[in-house]
Amino acid sequence: MALQAETLVEEWLNKKGYFTIRGIKEKLNEIDFLAVRNNGDEGWEYIHCEVQVSVRPVAYISKLTKSQMEKLGVKSKTSTKARNQESIKDSVKAWAELKYTSDKKKKLRDAVVGGANWQYWFVHGKVKDTNELDCIRAEGVKLIAIKEVLQELTENHTEHSFSSASAGSLVELLNLLNTEEPLAEQQALAEQQA
Repeated sequence: MALQAETLVEEWLNKKGYFTIRGIKEKLNEIDFLAVRNNGDEGWEYIHCEVQVSVRPVAYISKLTKSQMEKLGVKSKTSTKARNQESIKDSVKAWAELKYTSDKKKKLRDAVVGGANWQYWFVHGKVKDTNELDCIRAEGVKLIAIKEVLQELTENHTEHSFSSASAGSLVELLNLLNTEEPLAEQQALAEQQA
């Protein structure tokens, strides 16, 4: 699902006028998207966008730190054991640093555009605990639900208007859900035309 979600997000960003660079990587450090757009008199806008979409979440977005693992008595950073508010806040702080604010991520962004004032965006699906989203927002990250991305792409869909063939195909499939004709009527019409 990650590849499909990223494809749709990239198309969405492109339709909003952003030039996107996808999958910037150095060793284990990776950025899903950097997006830039010239807003005329307002100047340039710089977005660092991460995408993590789940439809049936069983785990948290952020991983546990080593000290949290010890406190909770778990052996996995991705433990699904319930977390209290303090634990969520601490793990999200570490997650935000890993994803956006670490020196390694800054170095990757500076290699593209040095000294820019980057906004941090996070595109998400359903989450195990909405408190985690509140903590992500508190770290200065703009939250965007994948549902909003899909809605904008399907509302503004016109034939052959996609920059990516795979994004266009995905949106066309999604538009099947929004067709006004019931399936039986579509089948009858197809039989008449045959």
